[in-house]
Amino acid sequence: ASIVAAVVSLAVVVAGIVSQVVNSHRAQVAADLSAVTAATALYAGHDPCGKATFTAELNKAHVLSCQVIESDTVLTVKVGRAEATARAGPI
Repeated sequence: ASIVAAVVSLAVVVAGIVSQVVNSHRAQVAADLSAVTAATALYAGHDPCGKATFTAELNKAHVLSCQVIESDTVLTVKVGRAEATARAGPI
């Protein structure tokens, strides 16, 4: 019985770690896509943070911050407990 409990406990820990890694990757993808969307919107004369927020929501992420620094956009998003930041601007 104690071996079964140990295996179940280990499986729960591994599942938690895998979930955090997946959320971390999803957050980075959402941040990257949202930053590129914001930079494109800024270049086109549209609301960069509004477009970035829409893109993040499509990726099941929440925008924590959106900044326009000169011609770059910097976004921080959250998916689950994972946060990621991305920067995009002209080449």
